[in-house]
Amino acid sequence: MVPAVSEMPSQTRGSAPPPRPSEPAGRGRIVLARALTIVGILLVVVSLLANFVKREALDADEFRDTSRALIADEAIQERLASAMVEALYASVDVSAELETRLPDDLDALAGPIAGISRSLADRAALELLGRPRVEELYVSSTGAAHEQLIKVLEGETEAVDTTDGKVVIDIRPLVVELGTRFSFVENLSEQIPEDKARIVILDSDELGLAQDVTQLLKVVANWIWVLALLSWAGAVWLARGRRRLELRAVAIGLAVAGVAVVAVRAAAGGYLVDSLVASESAKPAAENAWSIVTDSLAGAGWTTLIVGLLALLGIWFAGPGRRAHGLREGLAPFMRRADISYGALVVAFLLFVWWTPVLGLRNIVVLGILAAIGVEALRRQTAREFPNAVAPDDVWTALRQRLR
Repeated sequence: MVPAVSEMPSQTRGSAPPPRPSEPAGRGRIVLARALTIVGILLVVVSLLANFVKREALDADEFRDTSRALIADEAIQERLASAMVEALYASVDVSAELETRLPDDLDALAGPIAGISRSLADRAALELLGRPRVEELYVSSTGAAHEQLIKVLEGETEAVDTTDGKVVIDIRPLVVELGTRFSFVENLSEQIPEDKARIVILDSDELGLAQDVTQLLKVVANWIWVLALLSWAGAVWLARGRRRLELRAVAIGLAVAGVAVVAVRAAAGGYLVDSLVASESAKPAAENAWSIVTDSLAGAGWTTLIVGLLALLGIWFAGPGRRAHGLREGLAPFMRRADISYGALVVAFLLFVWWTPVLGLRNIVVLGILAAIGVEALRRQTAREFPNAVAPDDVWTALRQRLR
């Protein structure tokens, strides 16, 4: 009698058991993963704002570029020219100066001539501000004040000669340059009090708080992006069985963060101009100044939006959709070749960096590493799915057919 043989599994003795599919994450892990994703997005928004303030407040080259853009704006030139004329006529009694110059029988004309000379001064101030030499004089004045401000904020107060405990922008050189165009005013530089042509940008009473905020800002701007990456890594790790969905949430969050930064910049500019500028004639200059100063913030917002959209495109390409699957199959022969895959990545990445000059070296390196990881993941996925794919004779026709 032949003993019955019980059914045996197909695997041979000693072979490793087949991998068990990982169980999907529970509700608690899903909720925690989504919370970490949201925290990471909020940290990105904070990082964008902190890096913008740090760049504008503590970067001397960036500040000089901004000053040069400000003084080149026509509306701002008009307001600055008006301030220069106001400072000149507040410091010098032009009518009295004319009386000393005019013959005795023409003293009565001193007042009318002074009025006429004021309108001439307005035009002369605008003409001066349009000259490259005067623009550079303005940039030098604001740049010197900015360098002084940085030293104060960095705590180097012993090396800084402040004015009565204040950091100021001195526009006296501009006023003197304007006054020298009128020969009836002698020794103008001696007649303009030092406190009549200064703009206070930091008072000694605010020094301690400003220094503390500066140190906090530097830490936040330099390192908060690490916390954002760690939050997203934790979210993806927790979202077992739905990691692609969590990555999609991160990409959508980046796009939303970029839109939010651009929207907040526009809304804040409108609110600040309406709230702080009482004169309607001064609002165009204030609006232009806000636009120029926050231009890099808008650039950072648009860059974040584009990064989010590109990430969404990559996640769609790796997804189970019919068109995405067909596109992967069509590109599989080319993605198998590292020179084509990474060559295309390098070209696209260089174009992206050229388009968005607000990226610093650190951000370029981080984005480059993440992009390379994404491309390698897609290469391995297509290699598993289509190990025997062969490039068709007509590549573009084949791709169009797979996308239908």
